[in-house]
Amino acid sequence: MPGPRYNLPALRRHTREIRADGAPIVEQHQSRVDAAVRGFDEFFARLNEQSDNLRKNVRKVLATSFFNHWYAALVLIESGLTVDGVLCARNALEVLAFHWLVCLDPAAVDDYHSGNIPRPVVVRRRLEALGADISHIREGYAAGSEISHVGRRGERFHVEWETEDVGQLMIGGSFRREDVEHWLEYLPALLHLFPEPMLLGPASESGGV
Repeated sequence: MPGPRYNLPALRRHTREIRADGAPIVEQHQSRVDAAVRGFDEFFARLNEQSDNLRKNVRKVLATSFFNHWYAALVLIESGLTVDGVLCARNALEVLAFHWLVCLDPAAVDDYHSGNIPRPVVVRRRLEALGADISHIREGYAAGSEISHVGRRGERFHVEWETEDVGQLMIGGSFRREDVEHWLEYLPALLHLFPEPMLLGPASESGGV
């Protein structure tokens, strides 16, 4: 299983080549990504106009954390480091879920302020109990775990097999059109999901912006 040697200048050149290969696809999706970011910026501006209180400040910190994870995922995906991008997107999902909880349950603000942050599975259970539709969160988190955990499911992001016995190690990541296409559709959708929770059944008060 031959592969390139670990050489930083070569790896940086490899990353530039991957980004060049993916540039036409990125360009095709640029308007979608730009629109999602503008929408998120408008949400943050509305949030910032609220009266100065703990809940607003917690939501602003969560929004910033979420967006930083989101942006890291975008940069890594465009650079061919898909698994690391998936990990960042999964981190963004965790922040999104807790933000939804803050929107639905004022006690979550005190949890954050005191440093008593529930584990992600507890956050998801609390959201379900409050009537939130967390299907997208659950599915996204599970898919990310399958890819990022050590094992054969995520192997294709690190090895290109020519035959059953012969493969090439992809040190520094690799470009696959279908991966970039998928993530440039998924990531803008994730930005749209953040501002307020999706609810099951008839619409009810979710705390708004």
